[in-house]
Amino acid sequence: MEKLMRRLLEIRGEEFPIWLAHTGKGYVVHARGRAVHCSLTRSHGKGAFLLELDGRSIPLRLTVSKTATFIHLYGRAYEIGRTDPADQQVEGGTGTGQDKILAPMPGVVVSVAAGPGDRVGKGQTILVIESMKLETTLSAPRDGVVAEVPFAPGEGFGLKDVLARLAPEEE
Repeated sequence: MEKLMRRLLEIRGEEFPIWLAHTGKGYVVHARGRAVHCSLTRSHGKGAFLLELDGRSIPLRLTVSKTATFIHLYGRAYEIGRTDPADQQVEGGTGTGQDKILAPMPGVVVSVAAGPGDRVGKGQTILVIESMKLETTLSAPRDGVVAEVPFAPGEGFGLKDVLARLAPEEE
């Protein structure tokens, strides 16, 4: 009998409920009416892994913190927030917000495509960073106006530093 662990993942401000079951060789992820078999094995280099997903092999890099996993995949970085639903009830909600773009890992700013006062659309490039010898494009999590980009090209930053901030949405 499978023991299912319920989790809430947050990707670009949207919550996804999932259930995980350990199979001994990997996991089965139950989400949106589908069951996906997967496993993760270390590859060559720091933070390098190979994700086996329903028979496909996908190379990626990742960094894990207490509340999120940062994945570098196909030239883009993704932050996947993790919440135990029991913790969410105790804390009264998650709400990481969509106004900040946080550094998925330490690195250096390569270029800035949108600065303070610029209007951006969801998914539009705001800046490009380099981390672990890989360039990553960071995009707007929502439509809005850029309020702040605190780092200039060539400047270094740390894990979870705010790399850009959008102005609060007006109601």
